[in-house]
Amino acid sequence: ARALIDGAHPPRPLRGTPPERLDEAEALLEDLLSALEPLRRSAGPLPDWVAAHDEAVTALTETEAGATGLIGPDGHSLLDLFEALGDAADPAIGLDGLGYAALFDQIAAEVSVRGPERSHPRLKILGLIEARLLSADRILLGGLDEAVWPPQVRTNAFLNRPMRATLGLTPPERRIGQAAHDFTIAMGQPEVIISRAAKRGGAPTVPSRFLQRLAALTGDAWQPCRDRGRRYLGLARLLDRPTRAVTLPRPCPKPPVALRPTRLSVTRVETLRRDPYGVYADRILRLQPLEPIGAPLGPRQWGTLFHDVIAAFTTAHPLGPLPDGAEAEILGRIETAFAPLMADAAFRAFMVPRLAGWARGFVAWERERRAGLAAIAVEAKGEWSLTLRDGSAFALTAHADRLETSRDGAVSIIDFKTGRVPSRREVQVGFAPQLTLEAALARMGGFAALGPEAAVGDALYVGFGSDATLNVTRLEWKDRSLPEVVDEHLSGLVALLSDFRRPEMGYLARPYPQFEARHSDYDHLSRVKEWSANGGDGSDA
Repeated sequence: ARALIDGAHPPRPLRGTPPERLDEAEALLEDLLSALEPLRRSAGPLPDWVAAHDEAVTALTETEAGATGLIGPDGHSLLDLFEALGDAADPAIGLDGLGYAALFDQIAAEVSVRGPERSHPRLKILGLIEARLLSADRILLGGLDEAVWPPQVRTNAFLNRPMRATLGLTPPERRIGQAAHDFTIAMGQPEVIISRAAKRGGAPTVPSRFLQRLAALTGDAWQPCRDRGRRYLGLARLLDRPTRAVTLPRPCPKPPVALRPTRLSVTRVETLRRDPYGVYADRILRLQPLEPIGAPLGPRQWGTLFHDVIAAFTTAHPLGPLPDGAEAEILGRIETAFAPLMADAAFRAFMVPRLAGWARGFVAWERERRAGLAAIAVEAKGEWSLTLRDGSAFALTAHADRLETSRDGAVSIIDFKTGRVPSRREVQVGFAPQLTLEAALARMGGFAALGPEAAVGDALYVGFGSDATLNVTRLEWKDRSLPEVVDEHLSGLVALLSDFRRPEMGYLARPYPQFEARHSDYDHLSRVKEWSANGGDGSDA
């Protein structure tokens, strides 16, 4: 834990953690590793795996008094499962860890755990076999949907009806006859309520053939039965009907000005424009999402690793023509950077060819770009202090993927995208201001790699797609030049940041639905699905 904190890029949830809490976490990890030690093996016979699993679970659930913590129906069922597996395990069966985990999951999924009896003393929920043996004053028959009651007839392509008859097996239709028999017996009770589900799993259902037959035979008597049933439906709906429906308005917290951030990166400025509540939760409440334990790397992490690969390659070859083995060198760097993922067959089959295509596309694009360049800066850090309307200072920071300086002194700002590339329209209206604000920083001398007052002549996104073709989006418009858009964004940023220095200005959640981010780590905190159902104004839907 201390090594993570002292590293170059400590995880954000651990920043500022007191040393004593880190010591407690380290002790907990040591105890967990000690308890799981019996399972840390490459392969072994099945009885050894069962015994090691039993030992590890016992160690993890042991109380301070030394007693096992496996109590209750689920704990007893697990102990019984270990005992049954130990008796039946064949030493000739050898498994590795993944094989044993798959075997145990399959066997454990077939174990039923009965919870404690918490039903009403006058209510019994019975299966068909139990219901044959009992009588009741009132009985409710549920699940009268086709393929549920009666069950669906299943035929086997490898065991057809003649073969079943030859083997002395019952025909598939026998289950329907037994279900009809159970239904007939149940309908002989003094009072019967028939129920079915109109939908299952969101899909409409078909009434049971038993219900359809009853409706056909009873004629005019069937409608009064349905009318009496509506009374029970009404009572059931009343149980879930609140006395008053209250929905939350769109959240707009207004923290004290002293707590508001005085420093943001250009990517966080985009968040401030699209979803101010995200900045409030991140920078003021300092709530950081925790990554799931053991979660596999996804497209976001793949993109970060590939960014690091091309940045390291460009640093190794800062200027001049690329070497003949440039593509092979990048592929070698990819092999090293993605080494933890190469053991995954799916990753090697689907993602590695795409990474190879990205490498070919980057090398071809790079050879073409280098002809007229005087300098290339990668992963360049920039910062500049803005003066807001109230006289306060605000630090704008940036981390540019690539800054190019041509031989005539013009600067090009480039951002690599392995995901979605913003449209020119989004950039122009200020909802994707990353490159334009980086251009403003360069012009104001905010990048040490460029020197004071660099003239930005070009800004572009380089997108990596599904093949070796790079999608280059240059920021250019018919009615606006790049410097004009940069000026508009810089003045708009000063106005936006100045507004948030006013106490009455709140951090509204998702103020622009048409430009909102597809996902935010704080959507569940702002309860987007609740207030967006009625437009976010707090009125009843």
